[in-house]
Amino acid sequence: MSNTAAVIPEAKACLQIQDRPIPQPQGSEILYPNVLGSDISGIVESIGPKVKRFKKGDRVTGYATAIINQDPNHGAFQQYILLNDNATARIPDSMSFEEGAILPMAIATAGVGIFLDLGIPCPTGTEKQSGGFLVWGASSSVGSAAVQIARWLDCTVYAVASPRHHSKTREYGASHVFDYNDSNVLTNIENAATGNGDTIRLAYDAISENGTSEQVASVLEQQGGGKLVITLPFPETAKKPDNVEISATLAPRINTDSKEFGAWLFNDFLERSLVDKTFVPSPAIEKVEGGIASVQKALDLHRKGLSGKKLVIPLF
Repeated sequence: MSNTAAVIPEAKACLQIQDRPIPQPQGSEILYPNVLGSDISGIVESIGPKVKRFKKGDRVTGYATAIINQDPNHGAFQQYILLNDNATARIPDSMSFEEGAILPMAIATAGVGIFLDLGIPCPTGTEKQSGGFLVWGASSSVGSAAVQIARWLDCTVYAVASPRHHSKTREYGASHVFDYNDSNVLTNIENAATGNGDTIRLAYDAISENGTSEQVASVLEQQGGGKLVITLPFPETAKKPDNVEISATLAPRINTDSKEFGAWLFNDFLERSLVDKTFVPSPAIEKVEGGIASVQKALDLHRKGLSGKKLVIPLF
């Protein structure tokens, strides 16, 4: 077997296609060929001696960790990659690898933000949350994951997205959807919450740039205060409301200080939710054909901007 990889030879350089040794799994690691993108999905090729949950031949999706440990064997842009078992989930036979490949980063980023940063306990039985939950950027991969998790928690989801994605956002579980281009969007959100008898205390900003975090924080401030999770740093020049607790989330925590949570999120919640279809792959998929050699092309397309879809590079 060979292992073709897209490698960055030096800082700010374009990717180059190279052959790398096939890494061998150790401890709790899993080796498998994958479908590329920012996330990975494929068939388990071999497992480390400590792996009990997975076996060779399993169809899985998983979160790559090279960005954390700087180990190229854990990088996504190659045919064979090592993956930690606590950041891996089996996918149903009915699900394509392309669908599986758009899940890991979104579920990790949304999950860490909601359960760790907002402090919502992981349900162990039938107990759930209630009340209003605001998601800004709800048609993005992270935003749509946040909508689905919030709905699974029994929150009433207030979602902000482009009008062309409103129908899909409702399918993901949003009860009320708003146009971010509407100059009255903040007032519309507050009026909807009031009319529904809700108080919005929790919010997730999946965009976190161009003023979105300040807008979301303003909604919480007017609602009497609450907690806001953002995906990029809050602008240094912007004023933070005194009654709003703001946290910047970090998906890699599932493989650093919160490995047990990562295991629950991937091995338990995601795997079970994919089977019973309470969580579905989102947003729409756009394939970039050409295998490993097309990784740079995909990055260039992503840089130009995407809305309501995610790029996936199939290898097989």
